[in-house]
Amino acid sequence: MPTTETPAFLMSPPRLDWGLRGKANFRSRQASSTDARRARAEWASLADAIVAAGGEVVVCPPTPAENLTGMIYTAEAGEFYRTSADEPAFVLPNMAAAHRRAEAPWIARFVERLGFRTTHVDATWEAQGDCIRAASGDRIVHTYGVGPDARTERSAYAEVADLLGPHHVQIRFDADPWFHGNTFLNVYRAPDSDDHLMVVCPDALPDEEYAKLRAFVPDARLHEISRDESLGYDTNALQVNHTVISPTTMSEATEAALADIGLQVERLDLGELFVKGGGAPVCLTNRLWGLRDDEVPDTVLWSANPYIEAHEVG
Repeated sequence: MPTTETPAFLMSPPRLDWGLRGKANFRSRQASSTDARRARAEWASLADAIVAAGGEVVVCPPTPAENLTGMIYTAEAGEFYRTSADEPAFVLPNMAAAHRRAEAPWIARFVERLGFRTTHVDATWEAQGDCIRAASGDRIVHTYGVGPDARTERSAYAEVADLLGPHHVQIRFDADPWFHGNTFLNVYRAPDSDDHLMVVCPDALPDEEYAKLRAFVPDARLHEISRDESLGYDTNALQVNHTVISPTTMSEATEAALADIGLQVERLDLGELFVKGGGAPVCLTNRLWGLRDDEVPDTVLWSANPYIEAHEVG
């Protein structure tokens, strides 16, 4: 169905002393030294682009006590959902990398102050890194990898799938070099019709898993990308209404496929956060599916306070 809600995204800015710690993906492992001030400017440009496209950004401040360098990649920060009583709630992540495990308590503190009930999972689970919406927000592809770069565990599916939506499927992928489902898969929705486009790299999937994925999204237009295009993060471009915010590496073929369903690509230079850090616009954001406009105060909104310093504490 056509998009009518205001898309809201959770983001968390880098501190002035931000840098790379874990170097746990194929980009960050090869990265040179980072420039935190430039990273902050890139982050603000993404937040600005989301608001300009008609979206909203809910800003979780960085913790003053510890430099949690991975927290800027909020795709893994958890998942917003509504309880059976229609109350706002949030599933907290259980990160694979040791240096990111301290993020969950800080995120919990933030969302609980917003009035969200929090839920924990036992399995390793990296949220929207491995929860990809299909034709609508309540149809979800849950992914897990097998291989050296695997993050989310297979058993997480039983803990989170029914909480997040009634329609779901679990897909296994090859975790080398892919480490999250969003590095090889995304589904984009036409803003003015029921059309939707699945952008996918078949090389990341065993044949039987690809067939299962196709069956779950049977009406989607299909745009298959190469391994190199997936490593350029064609699937990590973020849709906000009519706009798709992408890194500069998006292929011309994917941009043309998006244009065919009425979407316009805006490219951002994310040399610190993406080229070095390994996280493009989808990695840097967490879509708060089902959040209502009046459920968060203006003090945490980027549109009301469009500079990082307004959201820092301590």
